[in-house]
Amino acid sequence: MRGSTFHKVIRTYSTTPASTSSSISSTLVLSRLPIITPDTWTLSEQKFKELNENPVSYDPKVIYPRGKPDLKHNRDRRFRQYIRLPKTYKEESELVEGEENTQSDQDIARKIVPNSRITEADKKNDSTSLERKLSRTLYLVVKQSESDGEWKFPNFKQPENGDLVPLHELAETGLYSIGGKKINYFNVSRVPCHVIQDSKDSSKQYFIKSHILSGAFEAQEKDVEFKWLTKEELGECLSAEYYKDIEHLLNDV
Repeated sequence: MRGSTFHKVIRTYSTTPASTSSSISSTLVLSRLPIITPDTWTLSEQKFKELNENPVSYDPKVIYPRGKPDLKHNRDRRFRQYIRLPKTYKEESELVEGEENTQSDQDIARKIVPNSRITEADKKNDSTSLERKLSRTLYLVVKQSESDGEWKFPNFKQPENGDLVPLHELAETGLYSIGGKKINYFNVSRVPCHVIQDSKDSSKQYFIKSHILSGAFEAQEKDVEFKWLTKEELGECLSAEYYKDIEHLLNDV
């Protein structure tokens, strides 16, 4: 026909091949949550001290009628009440030279001494211990011969037989294979929280978040090195490109 334009349309049935088992891997983001309260800022300590220097007392004319004392538990709260308990222990300054404190840790009347926030692992800078940085979140990173000597989160590839294993099961089996079965942990979700695709071979790493509840990571092979690090320490340990991809997954506390 005159003035008509014809376009040649070619329908293709070719599609992108499905990902093979060798190109899919599961990366475990295993963390230890904080055990104690966060460290207070210097500004918070100064504010707390300022508020407690001159506390604002209530106005008795407003809360209580004039002439009526503030009574609670049959006690006039206008006056201080002294409670005297027998002292069954001696301070270090009260001990005579050569005398030892024979008080048992199981004694009910013992002196209550809070534990230090700084542990032996902190003093020794033992990065393989879970008893460090109690007020911070720690993450497990490993260095294996398979990772070209770089520190990374534990990564586990799909089996070569072609059968795809669920990602959370693959991460669990892999963790037990390199860290032993003395780890009690739980997965936050079976759904991956992040994915990284390699531009070279189109392989994909799916990230699974988990928390360790008890136990310890014990390397099952000699070539496996591991550390428990905070977010700031991960920035110094991991490669810049790798840390940039997973930084949003890390907790600031």
